[in-house]
Parts: sequence; structure tokens; C-alpha cells
Amino acid sequence: MHDTAAALQPPRKDCLPFEFSASTSGYYRLWLGNMLLTVLTLGLYSAWAKVRTQRFLYGHTRLAGGRFDYHGKPGAILKGRLLMLALFTLWQLSGRWSPALQGMLGLAAFAIAPWIAVQAMRFRLANTSWNQLRLRFSGQVRPAYWVFFKSWLTTALSFGLLWPRAMLIKRRYLLQHSTLGQASLKQHDCIGRLYLAGLGSLLSALLYLAALGALGALIWQTGNAIGLPAIVNRLFGAGSMHSVDFTFIGAMLLAWLLASMGYANMAIQRVLLNHTTLELHGQSHRIECWLRTGHMLWLHLSNALALLCSLGLAWPWLRIRSLRTLLEHSALFGAGDLASLHADLNALDDARGDELAELLELDLGW
Repeated sequence: MHDTAAALQPPRKDCLPFEFSASTSGYYRLWLGNMLLTVLTLGLYSAWAKVRTQRFLYGHTRLAGGRFDYHGKPGAILKGRLLMLALFTLWQLSGRWSPALQGMLGLAAFAIAPWIAVQAMRFRLANTSWNQLRLRFSGQVRPAYWVFFKSWLTTALSFGLLWPRAMLIKRRYLLQHSTLGQASLKQHDCIGRLYLAGLGSLLSALLYLAALGALGALIWQTGNAIGLPAIVNRLFGAGSMHSVDFTFIGAMLLAWLLASMGYANMAIQRVLLNHTTLELHGQSHRIECWLRTGHMLWLHLSNALALLCSLGLAWPWLRIRSLRTLLEHSALFGAGDLASLHADLNALDDARGDELAELLELDLGW
């Protein structure tokens, strides 16, 4: 049984906790139904599957007693996916006709990336609400091109070494145009912390490699001790054990990759959250995540092993587990009276009828 969110929150009066009430069994039923219907419809149902999944996860997430909701329409998502699939197919086929044409199409896709990012943010925020109040994204395409160009240029000229700065350039633009009524988000500088998170991710990858290497060696020696190679070769033919060995090594490398990527993603997300504030009426209310490094290390190692041993069937369990861990270790802390912040947010203009909800009948995000 997992700890409650309240037990995990620091004992402070200026705290508005995140709460996550989704059950693994409920998500399993949803996931299995989505998978079955997606296969039976040759992928067409995936748009409806995304809406059902988002509504389930958002609906079980609360902040200060207010529930999050997702309002996206499957038809808009399906149109976006079919368009992206058609463009990708065209790009692939163009290589048979002319490599130059394929290159030009690739450059064109790269050129519209800022436009895609703006449209995707508009769709996602316009279809996301907290306490029945819709979020908005007010960013325009022209400034987005300049922001993305600066980010790409920073990455290219530094050969990737200034990746935290490049990341923050884009994130600041996206957050400063994301609002909930009069409240807006702000990303603060955290380049040094991001570098530390990156270094920690490299060290965690080495730790995972050592741990999984030791586990693999133990399993290997146990198999040899019980005569597994001889049994496999006798049942499936001479040399069959070599195929088993290669498969086993590949599986352990996959587990290492999953654990390393999962840790790196959460470590960077923790830094970004800890340097994000909600600005309202001249006051800053900061988001804080106090998830410990040791907890994250074990979380992603056990997730990877569970996913591998279950042949992917543990995915719903580990997704709920990861979300619960992150949200139960996160909260919103106020500069002043948090009760007044809650009242102010509830008093904001209701954006349920805002035209942004219908502005983009096309979801370009996957």
C-alpha cells in the first residue's frame, strides 16, 4: 500500500498539495480495452484511446481540491495523426523518386517545427482545465520562430554543450504564454542545476550498468550451474544457446536503456519544476518537488526490470506508479496566504467558452 499524499507533504501551512487517486486496476482495464480496440481498428481507435487515457489520468489529479480535466476531441486528434502519417509516408516515398526531393521535404518539416509547437500547445492547453477553468496559450508563430532559431543556434554553435540554455530558451517562451485566467507560469534560470542533473544522469547510467551487469552475471552463472546450456541445445538443436545468450544480453541492455532514460527524464523534470513559479497579482507561488535521488534510482531500475520480465504487460502499473511518485512529492507553495490564492483562482474568468477550445480542430501532437 502506498503512502498517502498528505503523509508525504512537508508540514507547512503555505502548501497546496498535488493529489493523484488513480488505481492501477482501473488503468489496466482502460489500457487493455484501448489496446484491443486499436488493434481491431488497425490503429484508428488510437485517437479515442488517447482521449480516454488523458481523461482518466487528468481526472484523478487534483491541486488544492480542484480537479484537472481533458477536453480534447478524438476527431481532431485523428485528423492530426492522419495528416502527420501522410506527410511521413510522402517523405519516405520521395526517397525512391529523388534523394534531393526527400532532403527538401526534410528541411521543410524542420522549418515548420515552431509552427507545429505553437499549434500543439494551443490545442493541449485549450483542452486542459483545472477546476472547470480552461488554460490558454497566447504565443504567436512569428516570435516562436525567433525563439526556436536561437535555441537551435545555441545547440549547434556549442556542439550540444549548452543544451540547458537551449532548453530554457524554448521553455521560457512556452511557459510565459501559458495562462490560467490572470495567473501565468514563469521559468527561472537553472542552468547550473540542469548541468548537475545531466551529470547525475550519466552517473546513474553507470550505476545501472553495474547493477544490471552483476544481475546478468548471476543469472548466467546460475544457468550454467544447473546445466541450462546443455538442456537448451538438446531440446532445440546444437548452438541454440547462442541465440538465447544474445537475446538475454539484448534484454539486459534494453532494461539499462529504459532505466537510464527514465531517470534522466525525471531528474531534469525535477529541476525544471523546482524553478517554475505561478505568478498572480504580483506574487510568486513556486512549485516544489522534493523527490530524492535514491528514490528515483530505485524507481526506474525496478520499473525497467518489471517491464522486461512482464514482456511489457507491467506498463500500466509502472506508469501509475511513476506519476503517483512524482505528484505525491510535489506541491505549490505560496508567497502569501494560500487560501487567498485558491479563492483568486476560483474567481478567475471561466474560460470554458473561450474560442481557443475550437481554434485548432487539429492535434499535431502525438
